[in-house]
Order: sequence, then structure tokens, then C-alpha cells
Amino acid sequence: MAEALKPINGGGLQLTPFNTHKRWIVTNHNFRTDYYQVSILKGVSPGLNEKINVSESIGAPAYRETDQQDNAASNSTPFLNSKHQKIIYSGVNQMFFKHRVNYERDLYASASIFSIPHNRMGDGVKPGSILITDSSVSSSNISSITITDTKLDEYHGYLTDTGLNTSSYVAFGDMVGYWGFNDEVVPRTAESDSVIQDRSGYSHHATGKSLSYNGGIITTGFVEKETGTKVTFNGSTSYIKVDHNPQLDFFKNSNYAISVWMILPTSQSDTSSNYNWIISKRGTEKDYGQDMKLNEVLRYRNIESPIFPFDLKVINQNGLVDNGKIVASISDGLKTTATTSTTKVNDATQHHIVFNKTGSLLELYIDGIKEVSSSVNLKEQVSNTYDMLFGSEFTSDGYKEDVTSDFHSLSGSLDEIRFYRKALSQSEISSLSNNDYVTGSAYQTNVIGEVFYNHGIMVVSDPRPLYKNVWVGNDNWAYGTDYGFTTKYKSSKQLHEIALLCEIGADEFNVSQNPSLKKNNDINSEFLQPFVTGSDFAPYFTTIGLYNPNGDLIAISKLASAIKNRDDVDITIKVRLDLDGPFGTPSLSGSLEPDTKTALYKRKDGKSVWNKLDRPF
Repeated sequence: MAEALKPINGGGLQLTPFNTHKRWIVTNHNFRTDYYQVSILKGVSPGLNEKINVSESIGAPAYRETDQQDNAASNSTPFLNSKHQKIIYSGVNQMFFKHRVNYERDLYASASIFSIPHNRMGDGVKPGSILITDSSVSSSNISSITITDTKLDEYHGYLTDTGLNTSSYVAFGDMVGYWGFNDEVVPRTAESDSVIQDRSGYSHHATGKSLSYNGGIITTGFVEKETGTKVTFNGSTSYIKVDHNPQLDFFKNSNYAISVWMILPTSQSDTSSNYNWIISKRGTEKDYGQDMKLNEVLRYRNIESPIFPFDLKVINQNGLVDNGKIVASISDGLKTTATTSTTKVNDATQHHIVFNKTGSLLELYIDGIKEVSSSVNLKEQVSNTYDMLFGSEFTSDGYKEDVTSDFHSLSGSLDEIRFYRKALSQSEISSLSNNDYVTGSAYQTNVIGEVFYNHGIMVVSDPRPLYKNVWVGNDNWAYGTDYGFTTKYKSSKQLHEIALLCEIGADEFNVSQNPSLKKNNDINSEFLQPFVTGSDFAPYFTTIGLYNPNGDLIAISKLASAIKNRDDVDITIKVRLDLDGPFGTPSLSGSLEPDTKTALYKRKDGKSVWNKLDRPF
């Protein structure tokens, strides 16, 4: 076998990248190793009011709040004790969930985070390859949760619960306002709240005064647990204000709907009227006036308007027999269409209310059932430029000339407030009013988390308690046959097919170095056997070796059949091989110029030299 090489010029090498994938399966049996560490992070907000979970700081003992999960049974406790969990949580949230226009997500009150080690990830996770089966929930209604991923772009995708029936969900594009308060992950009271997030994508962020945030609407079914966060009004000075915006204003011929969950006490604190307002768009507006120095200043004024596209209020104890009934109304200033429920909702339990304007009808639904409907016969328009208030008819801190004690404030709680620019169907209203622990659709989404393909991180974070224990084993990593998990995914790896053109000239390599061809079978002899020097002799080759510029053998190409090395024509052989990424591709930088040194030859003294003139024969 000859040990002679030629450098391959740039035109003789082609790189063709392609992706390969390997399937990985992680279960509750093999995740407790150094290869897979699952961390649970709970109760930490990315902004203010953060709770420190699992470990307080480096060197401190494992720590948890009384309402948080305990990781004492986890084999990763020593690792968690040496980490700033607060920093990890906030870092994940800021890196992956923030700064997405119109689709910003927060980590909610609980988050299960699955991080794939680099040696199990390759170049990333293949989109569409994730399948998670979690059995932390066991009942007659559900044996496990099945979660898959939906690709959004090359970088991240949604994790979705495939078991939820989304056919009756209201299209997200029909929603023009959504205040769910679920970014508030820590119970707190805010005397002044400057940003209350609108998650509809329209960024109608609200402001508020004297608000309390605590556990949200409760699930029904075989498990009753709080979901997300609700806002509570104190009945005297509380309100939430949304500035006037065309998307939240409607005309008399428009179809639109309002969906809201509420909890009202048996009696109201503010009895200055027979009503306490749930949602109002008829009493507060921006106005310019003069201060004591006669400077023009922007102020908020409380001036009741007789024109409004929607109004939702509850009759208080002044209404005697009608105490606790809901009133929905529309007015053009000359005529008002109003409808009053037959059901009373002042029983300190949660109820779902829908204000539904459909064609010429105003419908009022309670807990998914249509209570009453009234014909809408208005002459003038109902739109106005007033701001919208939740929990009060008027602001309690408006312009001083307008402020009275009659704010008509609400005592009670509101949650999951949604505005739609369409009338809702019966099935859609039933879907919005369903907060069953397993099949609940009140949150109108089957998205329960996200995956970040290039980072190898999966995050399940959702206001609903059904998804609280994905990957964590029923709160404490104590997995059993009833609540284990299986996570399958494919890692991606980019390989390169390298095609090399090996050119053999007609006057090159026409003598073999096989010892049997040398005189006296002496490999070191300079003389060949007589038959080798004849014109009929031609060597064959069956192997091509690929060497780096240092003369090191890096690959051997075995030919399917022997090829005759002809002396009358040039021969070009195309060799293909796969290398693991671009870092494995042979570099041609620094190779010797082919016009002066075209081949590497092994001399008699054992050294290899690049010199076509210094041949060993």
C-alpha cells in the first residue's frame, strides 16, 4: 500500500449539512441522576414581592415558605442549597418569558422546570418531538396528563395539554381586553397599583387603588383548589380604572360581550345608592383645568353620563327583596335597555356572569345559564369617551370639586374579566363558566408552559393547580405507580456530509510499494521485479486514506471494487463521509501550494516530505 498523499484543494471539498435526531426517554426512575436534575421553583415573582423558595442563599439550609412545596426528598437538595434560587427563577423568567410584544408570559405561582444536560441535548431539542406523560393526578376522571409541544419558531414553542377540548373556546383574536390578575403570585394589598396587566394583546393596562390580591376562583369537581389570583375591593375607596380606548367602546349596532367571575358578600358597605357597580363606563373622564397658579393641568372628573354601551351592577340591601340580583343595561341617553337577573349572587360564593349584546337583544347569563334577555331598541349611539371602572361607578380620588362620598363602590372580588368584540354563543359561555379541576376551560387555553429548544429547558407554569406537580412527584418527589412521569424528546445534531474529489493524474502513483514487487521481496530495495517494468503492468488500488496536513491518518475509504490506476487518463474519485459538526471538518488552511509540493512521500529514512521531486524510487 503506497503511503503517498496529495493535498485536496478548496474546489475538491464540499460540505453538506444535515440534521440527525436521537430519541431520549426520561422517567421518574432515571431522572434522579447527574444526567437529569429536575428543580421545582414556586412562589417567586420576577418583580417585586418575591418569596425565596427552596434555599435562602448560598450556604444556608434548605428553606421553604409554609405554603410552598418541600424538596426534602429530592436527591438534588445539596445542589439547591448551593444556589440562589431567587436568582435562578428570575433569570429564567427574564430570559425566556419577557419582552415579547403582545404575548408576554410570566412564571405563575408555581413552575416545574426541566433542564436537559448538554450531553443529552446535542444542538437542541427537535421541535414537535416532546411527549410528557404526568400521573400526578389520579381520579376516576383522569389517569394522567399528556403534554406535547407546538413550535412557535426555531427558538421556542408552547407546551400544550392535549387532553383539553378547545372546540368551544372563544377565539383569542376576538378578545379586546383581559384582566386575570394572575401575574400577582404573592397575596398582597396595594394602596396604589400603577400597572394592572391586560393580557389580551392590546395593552389596555389599568391602574387601581386600595386593592387586595389573593387566591382566585376555585375549581369544581373532585378537587377544590384556588386557581390564579383575584382582586378584592374594600367597598369604600377601591377601584380599577382602564383609560378610554376605541377597542373597549362599542356602538348600538355592535355585537359584544363581557365575561367576569365574582364573589359578593351578603351585604354591601356603600349604601349611598341602591346599586354597587361591578363594571361602569359612565362616570369618569379626563379633563383639563387650572390649578391655584392658573396653570393648565390634567385631572380626572366624575361626571355621570346618561350614555353608555354597557353597565353591570348589583342591587344591594336597599333593594330589599331584590338584594343580590344583577342588573345589565345599555343607554343612548334617551332610552335605557336594562335586564335584571332572577338569581341572587350575594352568597359569598363564586359566580360567573356574562353580559351579551347579540343583535337586538341584551342577554344576561349567570353560571352558564341564560337568566333573561331584553330587546334593544335605541335611536342614538351608545359610545362615549369615558374611562372604564371595575368595582366602582366613580373614582374615589377624582378632581376635588367632584368628589363626594357616593362612589357606589363594590364590596367583593372580581376575577378573569374578559371583553369580546362579538356576541358569545351558548357553548362559548358554558366554556367560560367551567372551572372543573380536570376539564376546566375558564382560562380558555390549553397552553400550560413553554419549551426553549436551543437551551434545552422546558417550563410548565400555569395558574391551574392541575399542572402544579408535573415532574415533581405529587409534591415531594416520592414517585409511585400512580404518579410517576415519562418525558420523551429528540435531541438534534447537525452533521456534515463531506464530499472530497481525489484526483490521480495519469503520471502519478503508477508503481506499487508492495514488497512482492521489489527485487528479492525487499521493501527497501530500489529495484523492481522485471514484470513490473513491462508496459502491461498496471497497479490497482482498493483503499484511499485521508490525512491531515501533518500526515496523520484521519479516515480510510474502502472501495467496493478495485480500480485500475491508468497511465493514459486522469482519474477522479469522489469520497463521501459524515463528520460530527463543523469542528470535525478537515481544515485546508496552511496547506502547501500544489504547484511546488503536490504529494507527501515517505522517504527511506522513514520521514515524510512534501516534494514531488524527492521520490523514493
